[in-house]
Amino acid sequence: MRCRGVVVWGRSASTRLALAALLGYGFAGCGEQLQKTRESVVAEVGDAVITVAEFKAFSARIPQGMKQGESNEAVKRKVLKSLIDKTLLVLEGAAAEIEQDSSFKRDLARYERSGLMNLYVQREVMAKIRIAPEEVQQLYRESGRDRALRLGGIMIENLQEAEAIIERLNAGEDFYALASDHSLHESSAANGGDSGIYQVRDQLSPATVEQVLDLEIGQISAPVRETFEDGDYYIVYKVLDEIPAPLSASEKVVVEELTIRKRTERLETLGDSLRLAYAPKVREEAIALLVERAVAYGFVALKSGEGDKILCTYGDRELTLQGFLRKVEAITERKARVADGAQVTAMLHDRVLPDLFFAAEIETAGLSRDSLFVADLYLKREELALDALRRIEVDQHLSVSDEEIRRFYDEHPEKFTMPETVVAIEILVAADTLAQRLAQALKDGADPGELAIRHTLREGALHHDGTLNLNIYTQSFFPDIYRVVQGMQPGQVGGPLKVDAGYSVFKVIDRTKELTPFNDEAQRRARAYVHIDKSKRAYVKFVRDLRQKYPVKIIEENLQKI
Repeated sequence: MRCRGVVVWGRSASTRLALAALLGYGFAGCGEQLQKTRESVVAEVGDAVITVAEFKAFSARIPQGMKQGESNEAVKRKVLKSLIDKTLLVLEGAAAEIEQDSSFKRDLARYERSGLMNLYVQREVMAKIRIAPEEVQQLYRESGRDRALRLGGIMIENLQEAEAIIERLNAGEDFYALASDHSLHESSAANGGDSGIYQVRDQLSPATVEQVLDLEIGQISAPVRETFEDGDYYIVYKVLDEIPAPLSASEKVVVEELTIRKRTERLETLGDSLRLAYAPKVREEAIALLVERAVAYGFVALKSGEGDKILCTYGDRELTLQGFLRKVEAITERKARVADGAQVTAMLHDRVLPDLFFAAEIETAGLSRDSLFVADLYLKREELALDALRRIEVDQHLSVSDEEIRRFYDEHPEKFTMPETVVAIEILVAADTLAQRLAQALKDGADPGELAIRHTLREGALHHDGTLNLNIYTQSFFPDIYRVVQGMQPGQVGGPLKVDAGYSVFKVIDRTKELTPFNDEAQRRARAYVHIDKSKRAYVKFVRDLRQKYPVKIIEENLQKI
């Protein structure tokens, strides 16, 4: 009888550990494996086995949504099927030597490098940061977080109009009146631009903070460009009032800023001390050789044996020319290019050597043996290996034709339809009694457009002879009306509705859903939809076919005991 459980993943000892990490295998003797097979195995997959303990560990790791079923028995079989499928993929990845794939190796190395650096920073930097209450108080006041401002605003469509508003304000015109007449922000315009709320620094956008934080009560800001769902607008702010803001309103943010600042300072100090400790010595003739060997577009073509030449030493370590080029590629994620000696020197001192210093410290500290890091790296290795397997065995063989793109677009119009727009004609008036009369007139068949021209008080770029186009992009301007019209059909009359600016009466004219034209963007999206669908189907078939290559046997009596 063969000893099951030890499966080769690729050809190296390190790759064999990946399967052990996935399934929890140890490398016990054959006798122990046979004992485990007899007593606790729930499934045999090719030359691998899945034990009860491995099944339970896998079940505990996966999301609850993957453990739904009509009965406990159904759930167990669903979980076991998922684990069997994963084991099949690991076995196939081992057979295909997937860990030799260049993209896999690059991504895993990047993840390992980043993880080790994060662990080092956590231990040597973050764990040693101390923040005193006095520092919190100082930054709280210096950053202006001790003030809460009540702002008035005039929202304008373009910069030229905003600057014209500022000229009128500087000439003495009333802010309240200008905001009421010109601001596109409906709710605040009804109150002369007054937001009605007090806000601390961290409740404002960075652009607003830059322009208003140093203003005194009564002062006007320069135009501030802000982005909303339906586009960019310019806002002229006025500081209407201010009150003291307690530290508790922003203490968390202040502590975070101090932590980031101290982290940066400590890293710089640590980097300087490591440079002194490792005392790098650069060989100028090696830099000259790199520049000499630069060919088209700055790529370096070293001759045989030149890659082993020493570029610099640091401590008791050496960096070769080839090592430098590889390090640059790892750091920048693109092939190294050389322009001149100054560029090589800058890259060496600013990027490569600091990275090497930290790597040496990480190695000396033995952080790569940290148990949590090792476990995390195994899981990432598994994830990347399975991604690479899917890319190589499935995705790279897929193609999407123009005919498939067009067919998907035609058969799935709902995926290419703009959000529904409700077209309504609205009349905004100051008095409830007038609104009641207008609502009745609309119900009696009066022309809503004519009534709007005669009576409405609403102004603004989004309003044309009473017509409102209400959708997810404009709802922020007319929130109350947008909410009400969601349940209305063309021809129905709504209101009177109390809004900030008065009383609103409106009639729904149309509800439209516009199909996006079959343009480049629609074709790009259709191609993505088709590719995703084909990839899913091909992947399911790929895994199903693996069951023919690697026989699967479920040990029913052991499964029943779980």
